[in-house]
Amino acid sequence: MTTTTGAARCIYALRPADRPGCQLTANVTYGGIALCLACDAQRSTLGKGQAGRRLPGTEPDPIALLADARLHLIDAHEQLQAAVIRARQHHTTWAAIARVLGTTRQAAQQRFTRP
Repeated sequence: MTTTTGAARCIYALRPADRPGCQLTANVTYGGIALCLACDAQRSTLGKGQAGRRLPGTEPDPIALLADARLHLIDAHEQLQAAVIRARQHHTTWAAIARVLGTTRQAAQQRFTRP
């Protein structure tokens, strides 16, 4: 339920391939799993046996979704940078790092070596 605006976000908001009809903003929650009306209508076992709790209705905010995705990207980049630093501190080779990242040794070294 990540959000920058205060409205609860549907769990499928950042998974358009799984739920292309997602309305972004959650209207119901099942034990902490927030769903929009469209995704709630498609749920099968999610929240089974739990009573749904209605959430206040708000308009979807695709710009807030974009802002959240950008923040996640920044966090992921920082985590990747830190993980590479730790791997190098533990004597992991650039070739091994490159294999995990799906790139070449030289590209990994150039990307993560400070100038």
